[in-house]
Amino acid sequence: MTALRKADRKKMSGYQDTGGNGMKELRGYQGTAGGRMKELGGHIKGEVWKMRHTLLPWMHVLIPLIGIGIFLLYFSFAAWSDEGKVSGYIQALSTALPLVISAVCSISVETEESGHFQTFLGTAVYRENPLFAKWIFLSGMGLGSVILAVTVFAAGYGMMTGRTVLSPRNSLILAVILWLGSGCTYLVHLFLNLAFSKTVSLCAGTAELLVSALFLTGLGEGRWQFFPCSWSGRWSGYLLLYWKGDGMISAEYLIKSLKICVMVIIIVWGIILWWFHFYEGKKRYD
Repeated sequence: MTALRKADRKKMSGYQDTGGNGMKELRGYQGTAGGRMKELGGHIKGEVWKMRHTLLPWMHVLIPLIGIGIFLLYFSFAAWSDEGKVSGYIQALSTALPLVISAVCSISVETEESGHFQTFLGTAVYRENPLFAKWIFLSGMGLGSVILAVTVFAAGYGMMTGRTVLSPRNSLILAVILWLGSGCTYLVHLFLNLAFSKTVSLCAGTAELLVSALFLTGLGEGRWQFFPCSWSGRWSGYLLLYWKGDGMISAEYLIKSLKICVMVIIIVWGIILWWFHFYEGKKRYD
């Protein structure tokens, strides 16, 4: 690191000499919660500017609308009950999420790669902030997309049949549950794209799609809690059963499952953040 580089970082960090013994006191920007949050906010704004001219905003609008159109067309003549149609749509939505997330993360990381990962490697005082910002931005867009997918489907189905299957309040709750279940999947695919390539991420997303579909059946019992890709489908399914008045799922089972999910989240986040602390870019594999 050059002397100029050291001086610049010293100025940004807000260090000042406190005495003749060379000891320094941390003041101002670096080392404060406010400074960390201010930098994080700047990185989030940067994500908005970088991604606004990519396919990502369009993907988060067009993919839900196309899916809604296909399912409403099919449900217009399918001989299913209202509950079965809603459950089938939510299951399809939850199983498609890992593959869509892998594609979204691939596009986002490709943008960073074209800039030689300067945001990750050269501009941040707090090393983890760029990764947090990208995760917040992508998962935030994902929340909006899932809310669109659930609420517009519920409204469209109500107009098509004249029957209300999901109230606006329940639609919003269901969308949030689907989104919360996918939060860890975003981080996993950011890691796969940063450490390896988009091919690895897309292959993993395809595998996760199959796993999440299989784990909605009895094959997932006792296993689904350890696979983040299956959380959206399982938790949303349990919520639909609760609204339906099905008391087969015990509170003890749900609490135990939630504890396992939290444990998995802590382990995944801990490992990836530890790895990212030493991240220095990647070679091209594609």
